Amino acid sequence: MNLKIAIQHDEFTHHNGEHQSYSDRWLELAGKFGIQAVPVDAFAADVMEMISGCDAFMWRPSPLASDRLYAMRLLYAVEKGLGMSVFPDLNSSWHFEDKVGQYYFLAAAGIPIPATRVYWTRQQAEQFCDTATYPFVLKLATGYQSSNVRLVRNRDDAQYYIDKMFGTGAVSLAYGPASPFRLLLRRLRATSETLQGRNPNGSTAQVELQYGYFLVQEFLPGNDFDVRVTVTGDRAFVFRRFNRPNDFRASGSGRIDWNPCEVGEDAVRLAYRVARQLQAQTVAVDVLRRGTKPVIGELTLSYASWAVRDCPGHWVLHGSPESGRLEWVEGSMEPADAIFADFVAKLPQPSSTSALAG
Repeated sequence: MNLKIAIQHDEFTHHNGEHQSYSDRWLELAGKFGIQAVPVDAFAADVMEMISGCDAFMWRPSPLASDRLYAMRLLYAVEKGLGMSVFPDLNSSWHFEDKVGQYYFLAAAGIPIPATRVYWTRQQAEQFCDTATYPFVLKLATGYQSSNVRLVRNRDDAQYYIDKMFGTGAVSLAYGPASPFRLLLRRLRATSETLQGRNPNGSTAQVELQYGYFLVQEFLPGNDFDVRVTVTGDRAFVFRRFNRPNDFRASGSGRIDWNPCEVGEDAVRLAYRVARQLQAQTVAVDVLRRGTKPVIGELTLSYASWAVRDCPGHWVLHGSPESGRLEWVEGSMEPADAIFADFVAKLPQPSSTSALAG
């Protein structure tokens, strides 16, 4: 009997116009290798009945709040409640859009990161900002493509963000400190939205309200780019992302260099170390430099498939991240293919699917 894999539809269009759908590719691969793919509607009332009749479940959720938060609940229920293999599994997904959780994990695992702290009270945050070295980086736990990452340049700016995070909260860091006139305009706009029945500071289907913490990270000057390493199984796809013009942020810039010779081996090994510690099916790691040493800035489950696909090849690790042999494999590869190959290879399967594991 053929394997049956329940697959939830996903699709996303990137800023450059690239269309992305892992589920479309998985449906194509399933048919090619004799696996019965079962499209499911995760938002249907009988979704558990649909999934329970299959051998496994796959869903690549987007980072948008409503999609992601529900996906994490359903995937956990299927993995732990039904005892079924899922993608992404808990090891791969628990840190998704949670930079606070990422910090505690990386610190606990002894993985090098920029100096980072989370302050849970206004008093702690203000004491830090009184003696901080400026500028420093402020982050919300959620947000992709650097949307909620800001450089705090002085004590007055820091107070503005403290008042937000321990006051009304923030769904975004898009609006920073401003002149009294601009602040007045913002208050008037918020009042207008309130009168129309909308909460200007509330969560939406796209974003969650963040409040009650202050996540700060050391600013590392001299990093004109970061290195994105996407580890899937024993494969590492690497490229450099150059900062946006007149900005310190690289994520979402679209300014990519795929030359693997420009990426240090130590950055690749550090990314493998993170992936192995997580025991993740896949994870994308952002690597910066603190002096000459690589450090981890962030992790994510969600990444642009086209950027990984356009890598001219990938590294394969044989052995441990510290001393194992790195082998370069020439040729591009769709990340959806790598994920599907690894996922199916670990399922009890008929021999007709074994070609996927190559």
